[in-house]
Amino acid sequence: MRVPGALETGVAAVLWTAFVVGISVLTLTVPVYTSALTQALGVPASAGMPAADVVALSARVRSFVADPETENLPAVWKGRPAFGLPEVAHLRDVRAVLSGARTATGAAALLLAGYVAWCVAKKRFALLRRGMTWGAATTAALVALAAAASLLDFSSFFAAFHGLFFAAGTWTFPYDSLLIRLFPESFWAASGAAWAGLCLAAAGVLGLASRLLRAAATNNYASRTANNV
Repeated sequence: MRVPGALETGVAAVLWTAFVVGISVLTLTVPVYTSALTQALGVPASAGMPAADVVALSARVRSFVADPETENLPAVWKGRPAFGLPEVAHLRDVRAVLSGARTATGAAALLLAGYVAWCVAKKRFALLRRGMTWGAATTAALVALAAAASLLDFSSFFAAFHGLFFAAGTWTFPYDSLLIRLFPESFWAASGAAWAGLCLAAAGVLGLASRLLRAAATNNYASRTANNV
């Protein structure tokens, strides 16, 4: 493959990977995911709180980080301290990261839509397929690396991941703080697994689409050849 073609394939692969990773992250911010997972993991029992309170408070946190229109979190809940200034400040940082992820995912989607349309119009199907294939492979490799790192030492991986996005000391809280009780380490481990599963599923769909595109091109070529005989 010539250098321009290799560069185009590489850029396309990065865009496909960014889109898949981003859309997988954003999928985990839907309301039903948070409420279902906290209950499935037995968070009400481990937090020592009624299930209704866990569902309500975790939903408030999810809404705060995922919806810019949610303006505040309760400082007091049923007469007891809830979310203090450090927790709220961290969750604002999380909101900013998710907003950036949403913007980056949308930009990748728009660029990919334009690129796919251009490839179809110019009949650049071979390069389109290669970009999709390499995007799927890159996504799978990224998930494999993340999975290996988390399985070797999840706490270190969790800390390193947070260090990429948040200043030191802004994301650590006492074990008995409400934020930690609502979202214990098991919640993030399960969320990491869910993210990996979504990424691999999307990569599989992307790889399958590439194979179907190749098969369609082969059949089209065979049909034209038969008609010319």
